[in-house]
Amino acid sequence: MIYCAVIGDIVHSREIKDRQAFQNRFKEVISDINLKYSKYIASSLTVTLGDEFQGLLNIPYISYEIIMDIKKRLSAIDLVFGVGIGTMDTDFSKDISIGSDGPAYHYAREMVIRAKKKRPTICYKSNSIEDELINSLIYFIESCSSSRTKRQSHIVDLYNNLESQREVAITLNIKQPVVSRALKGSFFNEITTAEESIINFLKNSYGDI
Repeated sequence: MIYCAVIGDIVHSREIKDRQAFQNRFKEVISDINLKYSKYIASSLTVTLGDEFQGLLNIPYISYEIIMDIKKRLSAIDLVFGVGIGTMDTDFSKDISIGSDGPAYHYAREMVIRAKKKRPTICYKSNSIEDELINSLIYFIESCSSSRTKRQSHIVDLYNNLESQREVAITLNIKQPVVSRALKGSFFNEITTAEESIINFLKNSYGDI
């Protein structure tokens, strides 16, 4: 059976000023993610080294959404992620992701190391020829996202929540064409299309629940 291992690591964790407060927040976020996505989780995301977590999903396509959710909740922290899609050699626990082994985790670990060295900050490996296409799309997404101004990012966040340019305009007391230009300038449609391509590919390749 194919599983999806996810390993997340905090970059420059020793530079975090209030490490205890961050540790508490980090564990809280991981706990919330486990609850929110419980039906997709084969082995719960587990904080392993204080600044790292790992977990096992029973379906690969949800991995991108989970990672983006974590990044949003911990936006002030630099994180890198390795995602491995493959089999498992040992049994594993639903409650904690420690002590199990297999290609899925090997690939995820390899990709974390790669992500630490160069972009993108999220790297996938399934040992197939499509891996680099996924990673290239993620590099494109991150490059476009990093070019956004704070105002553009704020408008994108509002639009994602409200799903209406008119409602965003009312909320910010600006005209709708201003919202439209901000979305266009922030590569909203291009990024959305790239993300949908990644998710649809993983769904078509490995299935859905």
